[in-house]
Amino acid sequence: MVAAQISTTDVPDSSGWSASLYNKNASFVYSAAFTTPILKLLDAKPGEKIVDFGCGSGELTLELEKIVGAKSGSGGLVVGVDNSESMIRTAKENGLNSCFVADIQQSLEFPKVMAVPRNNYDAVFTNAALHWCKKDPVGVIRSVKTLLKPGGRFVGELGGFMNCVGVRSALHVVLKRRGHDSTTVDPWFFPSPEHYSKLLIEQGF
Repeated sequence: MVAAQISTTDVPDSSGWSASLYNKNASFVYSAAFTTPILKLLDAKPGEKIVDFGCGSGELTLELEKIVGAKSGSGGLVVGVDNSESMIRTAKENGLNSCFVADIQQSLEFPKVMAVPRNNYDAVFTNAALHWCKKDPVGVIRSVKTLLKPGGRFVGELGGFMNCVGVRSALHVVLKRRGHDSTTVDPWFFPSPEHYSKLLIEQGF
């Protein structure tokens, strides 16, 4: 006979996320194999100020801190934002000081202790987060625009059109058979390049 109990650190928070479970099952998301291309595209420089949208437990955010020299007195700064209290708590435990809980789909209010004037960030970076922003993907773009200085960069990676199509198709079929609206249950936003480009252009990018 075996008795088992789920770890309290594995219990999802109010947003539905658990940093512990995510790191156990999806650490590949922030592995070098998956993130080297997007970091090269970002091309962060010492002294830059960057916001990481959907920073999770902070692994990539901490790497960006090293690049910009956030702790070396060079004036660089990286701020992490995530909708999950579990993720931000773990990010702080990992050594990320400038991070807070917020929904990037809505207007962001930075804690005063880490406030940098809006329209004064060199870049907004995001990795494996935007496809979870189904509620208001345009809201994310608006949030980005309020942070970037003129000529600033928005650099991100997200799942695209037809991503996870097998799993999603099966999900939709099963839900419809059971009388549910599958479009509201499907949690993902997987746009085509054309679709997302249109959203960016409409918001002034």
